[in-house]
Formats: sequence, structure tokens, C-alpha cells
Amino acid sequence: MLGDLVAGRRRHPRRRRRGVHLPHRSPAAPGHLMELFGTRRVEFETGEPSITFAQADIEAPLPRADPALAAILDDHARLSVAAARPVLGWLDRFHSVLESAVTGGPPGLDQVAARLAMSPRTLQRRLRDEGTSWREELESLRRRRVDRLLRETTLSVDSIAARVGFTDSRALRRAIHRWYGHGPAAIRASGPS
Repeated sequence: MLGDLVAGRRRHPRRRRRGVHLPHRSPAAPGHLMELFGTRRVEFETGEPSITFAQADIEAPLPRADPALAAILDDHARLSVAAARPVLGWLDRFHSVLESAVTGGPPGLDQVAARLAMSPRTLQRRLRDEGTSWREELESLRRRRVDRLLRETTLSVDSIAARVGFTDSRALRRAIHRWYGHGPAAIRASGPS
């Protein structure tokens, strides 16, 4: 029985809002599944598989539990979590490539797509699937870079415009007004963030 396999003692799945649900079709003779789960209430073709146990079953100590092994496993789990590095998702990888592409001047869609080993059209589709677009991502990157350069350097607005890929300082000033509602001097005066 499932409870014997999992807990070393008999456990009986409960039927509350959900009982034992299995996503596949019922076999011709489901008796072996009912015996395995310890209940006659096994439902099939229900979407996600799920089993609901009684609260007392969850809280009961395991009969063959080894406290020394549990302590070792707890330490291992704690150390593993502390040493783990986050796995970058696709959009994180895109942001990293976009950021590095900016160092060589204004990045192009074709250039970034090639670095990601995909076509420009695929890149645009993936961004759309993430709820964003090439234009929005480039604008967001420019905004972050302009903000940092205004707050942390004494570069002129012309120099910042050139570094971030604006055609001239007027285009940069218009963008800053659109983003913040005021000019670059106000951002610079507010100091580092």
C-alpha cells in the first residue's frame, strides 16, 4: 500500500475537496490502484494528480526515522541552499546579453539575436511571450544607464547621450522628461540612489 511505501505504516488518503486524483484513464481493473492507495475513492481523468492525507498522518512521526540521519540531511540541505546560485531564466539571459551589447554602442536587434543564437523574429516573439518588446527593453536599459550616469558621474548630457545611444542631447532631454517629468539637472542634484 502507498502509505506503507511512503511512511512505513498504513496511511489512508482522505477524500476532502480532492481525494486521490489521477490524470490518466482508468485501467480495466483498477483494484490494484485502490489497494495501493488504500482507498476505493480513486478518480481518473482529473487533470493534475493529487492525493490528500489526513492531518494526523502528516504530523505522525515515522516509525523507522533516524534522528542522526535527519540532522545530517538538514545540514546538507541548509548548506546546499546557501551555496546555490540562482538559475537565470531566459529573460535574465537576454538582459545580460543586451547589457553587454550596449558597451559597443547602440545595440541592434540583429546583433543581440545573434548573440542569443536565434533569429530576430524569434527574439521578438520570445519577448512578446514575456509581455515585453525590444523597444520596451531597450528603453528600460537606456533609462537605467542614464539614471546611473547622471547620478554617479560628472559627464555632460552630450556625453551621456552618445554613450547611451541617443542621436543628440535634445533627444536625451526629451526622453528624461518623458521618464521623470523633469530635466537631467534634477536627477543629478538628487545624488546617488
